[in-house]
Amino acid sequence: MLRLHQLFFRQTALLFLLIFLIGAALGYVLLRQMEIATHERMLRHTLLVLEKDLQTLPPREFADRIRTLRRKTGIRTTVIAADGRVIMESDRDPEGMENHAGRPEVRQARREEWGSSVRHSHTLGVDLLYVAHRTDGRTLRLAYSLAAIKSQLLGLWFKALLFLGGVMGVLFWLSHRLHRSIDRDTGRIRSALDRLLQKDFDQVSEDVRCCLEFQEISRLIRKVAKKLAKRERQKAKYTRKLKDLTQRQSDIISAISHEFKNPVAAIMGYAQSLREARGMDPRLEARFLEKIHSNAEKISHMIDRLALAIKLENRSFQPKKSRFALPPLVESVREMLLQKYPDRHIEIECMDTELFADRDMIEHVLINLTENALKYSEEEVVIRCRADRLEVIDEGMGIEAKEIEKITRRFYRVDRLSWNNSIGVGLYIVKYILELHGSELEIESVPGRGSLFAFSLKPMAQGKVAE
Repeated sequence: MLRLHQLFFRQTALLFLLIFLIGAALGYVLLRQMEIATHERMLRHTLLVLEKDLQTLPPREFADRIRTLRRKTGIRTTVIAADGRVIMESDRDPEGMENHAGRPEVRQARREEWGSSVRHSHTLGVDLLYVAHRTDGRTLRLAYSLAAIKSQLLGLWFKALLFLGGVMGVLFWLSHRLHRSIDRDTGRIRSALDRLLQKDFDQVSEDVRCCLEFQEISRLIRKVAKKLAKRERQKAKYTRKLKDLTQRQSDIISAISHEFKNPVAAIMGYAQSLREARGMDPRLEARFLEKIHSNAEKISHMIDRLALAIKLENRSFQPKKSRFALPPLVESVREMLLQKYPDRHIEIECMDTELFADRDMIEHVLINLTENALKYSEEEVVIRCRADRLEVIDEGMGIEAKEIEKITRRFYRVDRLSWNNSIGVGLYIVKYILELHGSELEIESVPGRGSLFAFSLKPMAQGKVAE
C-alpha cells in the first residue's frame, strides 16, 4: 500500500499528464477553428473589395487582377453565373468546367447572400475553405487552401504547447516540492505519535509547515499529549484517592458496625440478665424490658434510615404528592418529639399554609431537622413557618463554616463524630427529599450561638396551584 505523499505525487503526475494531453488536443481544435474563422473573415473582406472591381473593371483587367491575387496570396477566385456556369476562374480556363450550382457554399449564398464550407476539392486534390457571396445575379467565390492554414496553425499550436509545457513544468516542480513537504511532515507526525505511545509527552512539540490540515493534526496531537500528561499526573493522585476511598469505606462499615454494636450489646446484656435472674424485682424486670425495647427501636430506626438513603441514591423512591395543611403536621411532629424529649420546649410560629407534596417525606424532614436541633442545643427550639419558607432555629453549639457544606454528605459523621446524628445519613436524606420537591436546604450557623436550617415552600405551593 502506498503512503499518502507517494499516492499524492503519482496521482498528481498522472493528472498533469492527462491535463497536458487534453489541453494539447483541445488547443489544437480551438486554434484550428479560430484560424478558419479568421481566414473566413479575411476572405469575406476580400470578396467585398473584388465585387467593386468586378463592377468597375473590364473583364480582362479583372481577370488579371484575380490571377495576381492568386499568385500573391494563394486565394483562388471563381465567378459563377446564376445558372451555376463558371464565368471566370483564376486558376484555369472556365470552358469545360463543371456546373457549380450544386456546390454547398454556392447554394447557401443564393439562399442567404453569404455561404461558406470546408471541403475537399477534387479539381485541385486539396482541402479548401470556400466563401461565396451573391450579388447582381452572380456569385463570387473565394477559396483558400487549408494546408496554408494548417501551417500557420501548427506554428501557433507549437508556441502554445511550449507555453503550456512550461506551465506544467512549473506545476510539476511545485507538486514535487509539496510531495517532499508532505513526506517530511508525515514523518514528523509519525514520530510524534510514536512518542505518545512511549508516553514521552514532553517531547511531542514538532511543528509542521506543509498545509493547514497537517498543522491541525499536529495541534491536536500536542493537545492530546498535554491531556495525557495531565491524566498521568492525575493518575497517581486518583490512586491515592482510591486508597483513601477504600479506607473511608472501611471506616463507614466500622462506624455502622459500631452504631449497631452498642444497642445489640445492650439488648444481649439485658436479655441475659433476665434469663439468668430468678425472682427478679418486677420493677427492675420492667426496666430491663424497656431498655431492650428502646434499643430495638434504635436499631430499627437506623435500618430504616439506611434503607431510605439507598432508595434515594438509586432513584427508586418517588414522592406521592397530595394536598395537606402544614400547621397540623408541625404540631404532630412536636408532640411526637416531646414524648422522646419530655424536658425540652419546642416553640411553633406557623402561618396557615397548604402544600402539595409528599406528606410523609416532609414529616421526615421536620422530624430530622427538629431532632438535630434538640440534640445539639439545650435551649428552646423554634419551628417558624412563613408563607414561603420554613425554618428550624436553635441556640446550640453551632457549626463551623468549613463544615456546613460537608454535613449533608452521607456518613460524614465517620470523620467528625461531634456532628450529625445516628450514622450520618439524616441530613443527606433531608437534602435529597427537598431536591425531589424542587427545594433546597439552607444552613446558617454561628459557632457557640446556634444554627438555622431552612427551605423554601414556594415549589410545593406552586405544585398545588399547577395541579
